Amino acid sequence: MPGFTIHIAVAKEYVKKHPKEIKNMDEFIEGAIAPDYICLVDKNINKNITHYGNWGDWTSYDQKIYLDKFLKDVNVDLNTDYWKGYFIHLLTDCYFDKIFKEEAEQAKANQDTFHNDYDCLNTEIIKRYHIEIMEKIKQYMNQIEQKPKYLKLEKIVQFIEKISDINLKEQAELIEQKGM
Repeated sequence: MPGFTIHIAVAKEYVKKHPKEIKNMDEFIEGAIAPDYICLVDKNINKNITHYGNWGDWTSYDQKIYLDKFLKDVNVDLNTDYWKGYFIHLLTDCYFDKIFKEEAEQAKANQDTFHNDYDCLNTEIIKRYHIEIMEKIKQYMNQIEQKPKYLKLEKIVQFIEKISDINLKEQAELIEQKGM
């Protein structure tokens, strides 16, 4: 699953590419970080809840998000920018798992995670996407000058561009039809 910087970059690019869809950028970005942030500030809530799926130890099994469960939640209102941001977060996580599967398997084989790689990539992503780091997440967005082990900047940038092209309404309709 991507770190905050990647989620914010996806959200910012989405707003750029869909300017008439998002009315409140701050609410959208709040939603885009919420599934991860909520678990950090409230230890009684885990990612099974915030990500509508099955979570667990990174090395033991694949994590699963049930997007149809999210869309059926009575609290979710995709007419609001916050919930659109939340939805793009979940979609980003789902696609990230597929696109970076090989890198994840390599990290798992080494009993490692992507956390250090995110810290290595943060400086460039922040600069490239003009990200202003929110005070409440600053402590989770370290920046170190090191080469990442598993993730390549070029592939992350391609991923951000691809995911930000998604049409949220079409994705929701597709999920509701097919279930996911």
